[in-house]
Amino acid sequence: MKVRKSITYNDILNLWLASKTDIKIQSKFNYESLILRYIKDSIGILPIHKIKKENIQIFMDSFQNRVTISTQKKMIYIIKTSLSYAYHNHYCNYLDLSNIKFKPSKKNIVVLSREEQNALESILKENINIRKIGILLCLYTGLRVGEVCGLKWEDINFSSKSLVIKRTIIRVKNSDYSSSRKTILIESSPKSETSKRMIPIPNFIIELLERYKQKDNDFLLSNSEKLYDPRYLEAFYSRILKKCHIKNNKFHTLRHTFATRSIESKMDVKTLSELLGHSSIEITLKLYVHPTDEMKRTSIENLVEFMAI
Repeated sequence: MKVRKSITYNDILNLWLASKTDIKIQSKFNYESLILRYIKDSIGILPIHKIKKENIQIFMDSFQNRVTISTQKKMIYIIKTSLSYAYHNHYCNYLDLSNIKFKPSKKNIVVLSREEQNALESILKENINIRKIGILLCLYTGLRVGEVCGLKWEDINFSSKSLVIKRTIIRVKNSDYSSSRKTILIESSPKSETSKRMIPIPNFIIELLERYKQKDNDFLLSNSEKLYDPRYLEAFYSRILKKCHIKNNKFHTLRHTFATRSIESKMDVKTLSELLGHSSIEITLKLYVHPTDEMKRTSIENLVEFMAI
C-alpha cells in the first residue's frame, strides 16, 4: 500500500476523533483528555508510517503502577481503533496489535477505617443539610459523585424506600470555542447500561430525605431544576474531612468504603456488583474481595468448629 508519509500520529488521532460521531459526548471528552495527557507528546509526535508494534508495547509498559487498569484499557482502545482507522484510510500499513498487553496497576484502594467512618458520620449528622445527606447517601449506597448530583426527587420512592439511577452530571469540553468557558456542565445518561439500577435506601436516610423533599423535577442537591456541579460536592466533602481530622481523600473513597463494608458484612458479591452498577462480578471481585488477616483467621476458626461437629 502506498502510504502518506507527511502525517503524524497526532494528525490521525484528530481525524479519528472527528469521525467518532456515534459515541456519547462524555466518552469523546474522556478520549480527548487521555490523548492530551498521555499520547500527544509521546508516540503522538511520531510519523504514522514509522509506528511499530514495539513502540506501542513500550508505551503501554511505561504505565505500570501509574494509572488504573481502566485507563490502560481505554488507551489501548484508542490506539487500536485509531490505527485501524489510519489503515483503512490509507495512511499506514496494517499493524497487528492483537497481542498488545498492559500491566495491572498495584495502586491500593483507599477505604475509610471504622474510626474515620464513625467520625465522618458524626459530623454529617450535626446541623444536617441536603449536601450532608448526599454524602451519607453515597456512603450507604455506593453512588458515584455524578450520580448523586444527578438525582431528582422523582427518582426517590419513599414507599419502597429505594432510588433509581437514571442520569449523571458531568463536565465536558465546551464545543463553543467563542466562549470563555473551557468546560460546561451537562446531564448525561449513566456510565453504562448496568449503571441504570435500583438501590434500597436505609431507613434513617429516607427519614432525613423526607424533611427536604421538593418538586419531583427538582434535583436533590440544588433543590431546583438547576444542575448541581459535582465539584461543589467534592469541595464540601473535603471541608468536612478537615473538621473530622481525616486525611484528605477523593470523594470516590465513599464508594470504596461502601463496597468494603458490604464485603465485611458478608454481602454476596452478585448483590454488591448490581448495587455498584458493575458490568460483571469479576470487576467487583478484582477490586474489593481481598480477605484481610482477620477474615482469614475467622474462616479457619469457623472451619475448625464445623469439622468438630
